[in-house]
Amino acid sequence: MRSNPFALVGSQSVLGSGAAGVPAFPVHIMQRPSFVTILTLSTMTLAAGVLNSAAQVVEAQTAEALLQRMEATYAGARSYSDTIFVRFRNPDGAEGARAECRFWFARPGLFRLDGESRRAEDAPPKREVMWSDGESARSWATASAVTLRGKIQLAGSKMFGTYAYHIPTLLERSYGGPRRLHELSVPVLGEEESFEGVNCYRIRGSWQGDPYEIWIGKDDFLVRKITASYSGYAMEEIHREIKLNQDIPKVVFQFAPENEAGTRRRR
Repeated sequence: MRSNPFALVGSQSVLGSGAAGVPAFPVHIMQRPSFVTILTLSTMTLAAGVLNSAAQVVEAQTAEALLQRMEATYAGARSYSDTIFVRFRNPDGAEGARAECRFWFARPGLFRLDGESRRAEDAPPKREVMWSDGESARSWATASAVTLRGKIQLAGSKMFGTYAYHIPTLLERSYGGPRRLHELSVPVLGEEESFEGVNCYRIRGSWQGDPYEIWIGKDDFLVRKITASYSGYAMEEIHREIKLNQDIPKVVFQFAPENEAGTRRRR
């Protein structure tokens, strides 16, 4: 009996020919991996796949958690106001429509969305306003009469654009349709980025098949920027002058178009 179980057997039928004084690896090991080797490699491959899947799940959960936190921040706001700057690019890369929109909101029931847009740089501006003083809701647009509405409803209103939908419907669910900004499909958390001096989370996803990306402030969970593409038309939506839970004079919600129809909104 050999005292060393790892001692090499001096048989050429078992050993390959090695360099002088250096025994070669057994031929059967070189030609055919052992069951233990196969099992180990299989286990490592499976483990790598599980870890990769787990990382994707954690990433998705994190992105979804951030979107839910964003939605909760707006849903819990007492009041909100901002200025929205929007620009579109046509599929050929040329500058498209532009819009600037002021927005004020206060609970319960106070609302005003006041936007001016141009389809092209040399096109005449069009102003659109929808507002509620808490008792009645109305809308008005350039060269149109005031329309009395049963309630504030952005989905299906044929006013403004998607840029006027995203934030108001986070503040009040009833303003929108079945899907809102925090319900992006397959959200993915990207690298953090500073936007206009605010450290932001970046989340990519899709909305009814259209690619979206959102910049959310890390400290306050408020949206600073949204980009999207609609059949090749690229949109950039920027939110500035954001004020959360600050008093808004009620006169803001008592819009009178007959006093302003002939004037351009101040920028």
